[in-house]
Amino acid sequence: MAVAAKHKNKNDINSFLNANFNILVVLVVVIVLAAAYFLIIKPKFELTLVAIKDNIGQQEQFYQSQRQKLVDLQAAAAMYHKISDSDIRKIKEVLPDEYAKEKLFGELEDIITQQGLLITGINLEKIGEADNEAEPMAAKDERLLDIPNSEHVGVIAANIKLSSTDYAGLKNLLPLFESNLQLVDIDSIDFDQEDKTAEITLYTYYFK
Repeated sequence: MAVAAKHKNKNDINSFLNANFNILVVLVVVIVLAAAYFLIIKPKFELTLVAIKDNIGQQEQFYQSQRQKLVDLQAAAAMYHKISDSDIRKIKEVLPDEYAKEKLFGELEDIITQQGLLITGINLEKIGEADNEAEPMAAKDERLLDIPNSEHVGVIAANIKLSSTDYAGLKNLLPLFESNLQLVDIDSIDFDQEDKTAEITLYTYYFK
């Protein structure tokens, strides 16, 4: 009896499998696909989605930065067009666009002689110009312009030696340098009251 019952149960299972084979295959496929989705596809999809969002964020930041640059350029262009020709000429007088060594020498000479001071020597040197390889200026390596686009600004060093000079004459001379010449930085003044001599070193600038 036990063998017959066991055989009957086996036949029932086979009959059930044969009757529901298609359903079981579909169920197995669904389980495999679900496992593949949650274990493989979904993690990769999430990583890809994060990468896409990061890329979109970077593109938006780049777009905003470029847009701001465009706005700044438009504002600069609008401001430039508002500058009058007279103002542009004034700017060029303060910072000329060429190295006018002879003109600067004449201006210095005129200003000094009008104050009744005697010139014993004026030496002009364009910083970086190899006019005197034997005695290069010590200031050449020290005077670095700490300004944007300084590579486009040239520097002229003027060393002026005076005689028959008193304190009052020297004091009156310095403001004239700053008011009559283009942009000027007075670097040093060496005044000998007993010998009535003075040595002045100043720097002026120009567009390269």
